[in-house]
Amino acid sequence: MRLFLLLLLLFAGCSTVPPKSTSPDTLFDISGRIAVKYGDEGFYGNLRWIHRKHSDEVWLLSPLGQTVAHIRSDPGMARLTDRNLKEYTASDVETLTEKILGWRLPLDGLDWWVRGIASSRSPSVASYDEANRIVSLRQDGWEIRYPRRFENGSPKVVVLERQSIRIKFVIDADS
Repeated sequence: MRLFLLLLLLFAGCSTVPPKSTSPDTLFDISGRIAVKYGDEGFYGNLRWIHRKHSDEVWLLSPLGQTVAHIRSDPGMARLTDRNLKEYTASDVETLTEKILGWRLPLDGLDWWVRGIASSRSPSVASYDEANRIVSLRQDGWEIRYPRRFENGSPKVVVLERQSIRIKFVIDADS
């Protein structure tokens, strides 16, 4: 039991996720959990995402807080650094994550969807509740649902589905 606790403390200290962003160009900084089911595979862990005006940084973390992947997206370039510090690049996050992780992270639409709104970049079809909030949305080939919200109405749980992939985000703090 002591060995397990020692290992738990050791691994918990291996995270490289920065403190909350104070940069003036930060549009949101969220922490939460992510569950991904793709084909017969899956991933479950924690998520940290700093969305800025012209860039994104996403950390996918193990349940113990170890960085599994750090993704940085700038205009025209996406980089993923894995747990072994090996770096991969592609022109966009969806292509990169599909190639390296086996599933697509739709960052270009997700920055809108986690806020409970449709992206202005492409057509969408939405269903609304009595408070005029989006309950479900179809956009860019994704089905997006909002099964739970914070008291202020912003999404707490966001579920994305497309063909053989299902991604569920649980936002721990309203951002």
